[in-house]
Amino acid sequence: MRKSIITYSILLLILLSFTTTLAEELKEAQYSTFETNLLVGLNSDNQGLKVSSAYFLGEIKSEKATNLLMDMLHSSENHSMRQVAALALYKINADRGMFAIKRATKFDDNEQTRKLCKIFYNQHLVREREGYVEVEPIIISKLDIEYGGYKLSDFGM
Repeated sequence: MRKSIITYSILLLILLSFTTTLAEELKEAQYSTFETNLLVGLNSDNQGLKVSSAYFLGEIKSEKATNLLMDMLHSSENHSMRQVAALALYKINADRGMFAIKRATKFDDNEQTRKLCKIFYNQHLVREREGYVEVEPIIISKLDIEYGGYKLSDFGM
């Protein structure tokens, strides 16, 4: 009786460790698929999809998106798209991305974008100096982002 309880316990432990490993692999595969889809969206011609993809790539801190977001920050004709790219780069916190934000503080042709980049870069400097500091989240409707004649604030966000 005691031997069968020990055997069942060992089998249960093996089954649990296998299930945990399988669950972690599944999460990793889902994350990879999600990230890949967002990267595809970032290359889309649909500007709404592009902005959403950029925002969520920042949320998941996708280092793979850094170069694409830097291109978006430097070459997009829409200042709202450049602002979302800067926000995503700030969240990812890669050295190259932060350097691109620093350059945008001086050279972007839109005053609001320059101001936001200054905020992001200054927060980056604080984060580097003092370690991670929890700051009040940026409410996206206050960024005054406009697309197609509509502002995000029109939708009550």
